[in-house]
Amino acid sequence: MQELGGKRKTVWERQPLDEDISPSEINYIHNLASKRPKYKDTDCNSDLDVYTKIALLKVSPSVVGLVSYSGDEEINQGAGTIIESDHNGNIVLTSANLIRRIRRLRRPTCEQFVENNLLENLKVTVYTCEGTGYNGEVVAHDFHYNLAAIRFNSETPLATATLAHVDDSVSIASVPQSFQLRAHSRSYNLVPGDKVIALGRYFAKDFDIMAAYGEYCLERADSEYDCRELFTANCITTRSGDGGPLINYNGEVIGITYYDFGLKPWMPINIVRLWWQHHKRFGEYRRPALGIEATNLYAADVCIIERLKLKFPTMCKGVFIEKVVSGSSADLAGIRANDVIVQCGGKTVQGFLEFFETIWDKVGSLVELVVIRPGSITHLHLKMHVEAITDCLNRWPLRDYK
Repeated sequence: MQELGGKRKTVWERQPLDEDISPSEINYIHNLASKRPKYKDTDCNSDLDVYTKIALLKVSPSVVGLVSYSGDEEINQGAGTIIESDHNGNIVLTSANLIRRIRRLRRPTCEQFVENNLLENLKVTVYTCEGTGYNGEVVAHDFHYNLAAIRFNSETPLATATLAHVDDSVSIASVPQSFQLRAHSRSYNLVPGDKVIALGRYFAKDFDIMAAYGEYCLERADSEYDCRELFTANCITTRSGDGGPLINYNGEVIGITYYDFGLKPWMPINIVRLWWQHHKRFGEYRRPALGIEATNLYAADVCIIERLKLKFPTMCKGVFIEKVVSGSSADLAGIRANDVIVQCGGKTVQGFLEFFETIWDKVGSLVELVVIRPGSITHLHLKMHVEAITDCLNRWPLRDYK
């Protein structure tokens, strides 16, 4: 890359042809772009490489733009992903920020607070890749995981996205491979540093696809987020794509994104799919209370990993416990910080997502855990009661437009 005239240049930049500005473009510039910009208004997203274009084109027909209204008043905008399309209609997964009621304080900062309530007189419009608008119906929403499912009917079936089951485990006994060496698969092994792409669809003419590329990273989302299941990426997006898909370079959806100023929080598709399938089957939401903050073994401090490996040399994967909430079921079960969970419910668990999926089916039950502890020479066998979260919901800050 090089600096020319104060702007960073890339080999993928192509100077657009000079054209006359139409009235509709003038309207866009004055009424939309200043407060609800597209992704490419950020310099790093203006010139996409060919590999990013190939990946996004595989999923772009299933990416939609969304607008919510309270009566006739436009409230929020975002994006979503079509995951089902049949004679019963099309199902779009997105962020529940689209349909939340917002309370604003009368302060110079215009600080915003979100409520765990639906907008009054809620209406949703769905815009497809062809720019066709459809009336949407909210069929499921959960303010704990900040997820919503929108149904709309179309004349013909529409394209649906391929959802990849994310495997976030990495063995500390082998070198992780980059995405270029992996075969196309419905299961995707995610390694820090892997290239990812956040997608959205603009909610106004010309309903453009929006893309921002970056990397999956281990840094946590802002402390204002209570949700410990969130992953992060360093893609730079705008508010207009909140709820859009995060994809890998195979063109598979690996998560749903949420807008923030810095790092981009995203919910792994494994959890999203569990949530949606459970709602379809039982008409309710399942929210396991873990009582811990956990990550994968490879993310632990190297000094801790070294001490564990000296006592358990064959250990190469597991769920590393960073923090235990006092008084939680995990605390009562005897789980401690720096423990590593290697088995749950009689099954080997190699990473955090696999552990979460196992716990999901154990809500209300007693589960057996096998734990490795730095100060112990043997595996510990513990029993933990998996509680359900009911009234205490996660906080989800609603950032202003940028």
